[in-house]
Amino acid sequence: MKTKNIYMSLAGILLMTGTLMAQEKNQEVLDTKISKSYTVNNGKKLVKNSVEITTKRLNTVESAKEDEGKIDQDRVVDSVATIIKTVQIDNDEDDAFDEKIVFSYEAKTPEDFVLVSKNNELVVAMNEGDNLKIVENINLKSKKMMNDKTTYIFTNEHGENLEFLVEEYSRPNETAMLEE
Repeated sequence: MKTKNIYMSLAGILLMTGTLMAQEKNQEVLDTKISKSYTVNNGKKLVKNSVEITTKRLNTVESAKEDEGKIDQDRVVDSVATIIKTVQIDNDEDDAFDEKIVFSYEAKTPEDFVLVSKNNELVVAMNEGDNLKIVENINLKSKKMMNDKTTYIFTNEHGENLEFLVEEYSRPNETAMLEE
């Protein structure tokens, strides 16, 4: 009988913890996936890179304080969203992706840019129809984090500094790139 009471108590604690955590952070997730391309000069020739961009936007859903406890609550729209972008780049003739960049940042408005690679450097590219256009006059400031991740700082057209956390950057090994 005691073990049954212990199990019931543990189940109750877990249920309450899960309920409290769910009530604490209400999140809305929006996923999109698009395909684009961009062209770079690799020193020998112009190369057209195909890109697949997956964007996950995590919005914290906040309700108006005066609506607390009501069923039909007004939402507070000003919340800052966490945006996570996964950019997969195919920079040769095969069908497989050769590079992958995963980065995240926080913003109030959706931004129309991604990080892509150009001659082994990360650069900012803006959406331009079916293509991406590398922004040549923007220098990304970078700083190393303690966990071997890199943060890049980009100033957008509104003068706001956006800080990108590059969570993953994988590319073909250097010897394969020298053979081309």
